[in-house]
Amino acid sequence: MKIFFVLLLSVSALLSDNIRWQNDFDKALFKAKKEKKEIMLLVLKKECAVCKNIFVTLFNDKTVQKEVNKKYIAVVVFFENENSYPIELFYTQSFPSLFFISSKDESFLQKPLFGNFTKEELLKNL
Repeated sequence: MKIFFVLLLSVSALLSDNIRWQNDFDKALFKAKKEKKEIMLLVLKKECAVCKNIFVTLFNDKTVQKEVNKKYIAVVVFFENENSYPIELFYTQSFPSLFFISSKDESFLQKPLFGNFTKEELLKNL
């Protein structure tokens, strides 16, 4: 699955306005505080077709990329790699899960998105 993750990051890196995904929550939190941005945490599950589809299609949309990069430090993690983010704060059994988090106190900025959410739902929440 590491290959899938590297492939996803590589594909998004090829695009000019790509989302600058982080894979370490603590480093992203530090960066968010420094840049005065909030955190958008995407939790994926290995072998999840909906997760792959959301990541590859929805987050490669130019409008979505622009809005995410303007307001958030984006973090993508796999649920199975529980050491890569504070799982006790952002535990879920629905995948993908998208959390919008305050960089000040790690609280929820709004209700998370779960499952096969649409571009319209995402843009409304951004």
